[in-house]
Amino acid sequence: MNLLHTSDQLYPNSTHILLNDADNGNKLAANTLLLEKHDIFETELALDAIRDQSSVPFLRDFFEQQVVFGSLHQALPGWLGLAGHMVKVQHNAGRGCFPMHFDTYGGDGKCVTAVLYLNEEWKPEDGGEIVLYPFPKSRVVVQPRFGELVLFSSQQMLHRVMPATKPRYALTTWMYHSPPPNAKAESAAYYKSIARNQEVSDAGNAAIRAMVSKVLRSSFRRHLMKLAFRDEWIQSLHESHVQSEAFDHYMATHQKELQVIEAATAQMLANFRAKDGGANSKLPQTTEELLQRMEAANSFKTFSCNGSSGFLLRPASKEQVRL
Repeated sequence: MNLLHTSDQLYPNSTHILLNDADNGNKLAANTLLLEKHDIFETELALDAIRDQSSVPFLRDFFEQQVVFGSLHQALPGWLGLAGHMVKVQHNAGRGCFPMHFDTYGGDGKCVTAVLYLNEEWKPEDGGEIVLYPFPKSRVVVQPRFGELVLFSSQQMLHRVMPATKPRYALTTWMYHSPPPNAKAESAAYYKSIARNQEVSDAGNAAIRAMVSKVLRSSFRRHLMKLAFRDEWIQSLHESHVQSEAFDHYMATHQKELQVIEAATAQMLANFRAKDGGANSKLPQTTEELLQRMEAANSFKTFSCNGSSGFLLRPASKEQVRL
């Protein structure tokens, strides 16, 4: 993959931000910002010019033999409806990293992300770890050592990549789905069975458990995580991107978004409390209290969240990765 980089066949990675031009009084107009990242380069294996090079037969074989997608298509539940995949080659030239983000919000069909690392003799001091945030459970940190395969939900798993101190290589496979008609019912039954197995008999916490379960199963979970990891999220944005006027514009928008989420959370808690006895309710009153209660409850494993799981797989030998 270093050959692809030195021959200019990899392009710089940028964060694409779509902003409504509301500040100028035009609520329908949209403005796309490109935020360049430090030293991150990539390309798609779907490009014939990349796959067909005799100098990189491993990449052609990895794509055509569906090394990751083929196995997972057989192993994952049928109701996911896996229908296709895309593979990206990624080269971090050193210093590069990724901010906290979700791979997708669901509109493009991505459902599972699989990252295969190709870094031999990687040491802890080299950095470059991927950090997963299966909120409200504790974060998981994985070093990008050769042969490590990390799987997680493209839509639900918040994650970031820490700065690396030397070149770092990875192959990322995104799996797309086209759910069958019975997918909603079967997935609901699957997650209900998980929640039933994890339940703790505690009538006194029934109201808080019901509230948190509802929040975790909604799209608002992703917004709440921006408050839960506010400082770390902002730090990751600064570490990942080249400082520019576009970046400053985005950071101002990010701060406004945090204020909107804070207000929406306060209103949500007020609504829950109103339905639970109003002033006599023991449900959280503030965002801070909600996050503290969720963290405490997590220690008893009383909640489950749709699609937030991640997995780490290790091949038996390097030959399995090299094909």
